[in-house]
This record gives sequence, C-alpha cells and structure tokens, in this order.
Amino acid sequence: MIEWSSDRTYVLLNPRLSGDEREKLERLSRVARLKSHVILATSGTSGSLKLVALSKEAVLASAAAVNERLEVTAADIWCCVLPIFHVGGLGIHARAHLAGSRVISQSWNPRAFATTEATLASLVPAQVHDLLAAGLKPPARLRAILVGGGVFDPDLDARARDACWPVLASYGMSECASTVSVCDVLLSHLEARSDEDGRLAFRGASLFTGYLTDEDGFIDPKIDGWFVSDDVGEVDGRILRVHGRRGDFIKIGGESVDLARLDRILDSVRGGIDAVLFAMPDARLGHVIHLASTGDTEEIIERFNARVLPFERIRGSHAVRSIPRSSLGKVLRAELIRRVTPEG
Repeated sequence: MIEWSSDRTYVLLNPRLSGDEREKLERLSRVARLKSHVILATSGTSGSLKLVALSKEAVLASAAAVNERLEVTAADIWCCVLPIFHVGGLGIHARAHLAGSRVISQSWNPRAFATTEATLASLVPAQVHDLLAAGLKPPARLRAILVGGGVFDPDLDARARDACWPVLASYGMSECASTVSVCDVLLSHLEARSDEDGRLAFRGASLFTGYLTDEDGFIDPKIDGWFVSDDVGEVDGRILRVHGRRGDFIKIGGESVDLARLDRILDSVRGGIDAVLFAMPDARLGHVIHLASTGDTEEIIERFNARVLPFERIRGSHAVRSIPRSSLGKVLRAELIRRVTPEG
C-alpha cells in the first residue's frame, strides 16, 4: 500500500499490460526523477498510453475534499471494487488514510457487493447497471456511492434511486487526482472555468505535476496554474455541468454530432447485445457513424436509425468477437477502429 508520508514514488500499472509495454512505461516513469509521487497510466486522445504524475500531496488534497463532501469519519468503511492503478481506486485508499477508515477490497461481483458491510463505495456506471439488472437491493449500512469514470445516464441514475441505491453522480479525471464534482457541485479544493471554445479548465491543490510521454518526455501543460482539459461544459459559480469530451463532438457533412448522445440512444435499443458506435473517417463527409457488435445488428440499426437525424444514421456495421474496453469499462474507440479497418 502507499506510504503517504514518504519520499518514495510509486508506479501503478495495469498488471494485464504486456511485458514490453510495462517495461516501456516503467522506463518512462523514471525520466522526471520525481519524489513523493504516484504515477499512473492514462489513455491519450489517440488511444496510446501516457503517464500522469500526481504528487501525494495532490492525491490527499482530492481525498480531503471528498471526505469533507461525504462527511467521512473513522467509523466509515469503504468498499473498493476499482483497481488502484486508476485514480478511482487510489482515491478510496487516500480518503480512508486521512479519515482512519477501513477499506474492504474485492473483485467486482454484484451479489457480493450487495451484501457488503461497507458504508461508502465508488462505482462506474456499468456496475450500477449490473446491480439493477440483477434486481439487487442495497445493504442496510451503505449510505453513499460515488458513480464516476464515465457518463452516468440520467435514466440509469433515476432507476438506481428508485431502487434505493444511494448513488451520487460524480465527475473527475486523472489530472485532478480523481473527483472534481459531486451532483454537479464543484468540490472545495478546485476552481473551474469554461474557456471560449467550451473546454473546462481547472486550478487547485489536486492538479497533476505533468505528463510523461514517449514523444516529449516530461511536460507540464498547465498555464498560470490552470489545466485546460478536453472536456466540454459550463461553469456557473460552483455549479459545473459537463457536456462530454471534446472528442465526442464530431462533424458529419458540416453538422455537429454529439457521440455521447448517440451512445445513449444506442443503449436504449440494443437490448442485451454488446454493441458500440464509433466515428469512421470519410473523405466526403468528414466522418460517418459505424456500429461494431458481437451479435446480430439488423434490428439494432433499424431501431437506432428511426430515432436519429438522417446524417446521424449508421452507415456501416462490423461483426467483432469482443468490444475493446479499459479496466473501468470505457470503450477504447481508437483500438476498435484499428481492429475493424483493413490496415488494423
């Protein structure tokens, strides 16, 4: 576990990485010679991995803000079903360290989670979906679940609340050492603004030290203490509304298309079939919408196309054995495109 008061720097990587990739990232982590840091891998916009360097002080600043928001005490017990090599799992251990709380770590099993003695937890939306699909009820002691790591569909949020699960929609990122806002309210340790192009920028105690990349070595992209993210949204005082990632907005024949909105429509029509949309480059239109699926797509495409604008309709489909996802369940669209294109 992390020694929070020491100068030791930790490199936390997914154990499923190939030996070559792990060796490359470990070598890269030594470039900046940072002390008292935690270094994690994150995906860039191209899908390639890069490292995010977080000082222990930054991680603890984020943890303190979450503890304040949730009124965490030593009597609380966290259930950790997220990997520690992501800020979601790392943040749980930092919060418990500050509050003197206990952590129960377990692999994801909806039925086991529903019987936990924990009072607090962090989940990704897919795990909330699993709980509802299994018809499970929350354990008596569980008082709050932070749901982050991806878009938490309002309908899923409402259904979870109707089933008495104490979910709290949260937003965060590796560069801010985990949670930024809870239920659209910015936590106390950060400032936020929306730049002219709609991108969200943050300043505060939990910001990362910098990136480590193959191309540039160590870089610190902050300007005057502000980090400009790829997420698009608006800020009104301490209210933060996130509309999606900049990469989720594409142009099709000059029309702006929000992939996150199309994802929600697909989820409502795909039934139990694992399927995902992605934007395929097109010489004439800029991009067109394609579908990858592990099952029959004819009915999905028909239902989807009936609910979207003409330029948003699916123009190509691909049968795949599996959908590439990160350890937190996020679709790796760049990897998917590589798999379905001839050169991939």
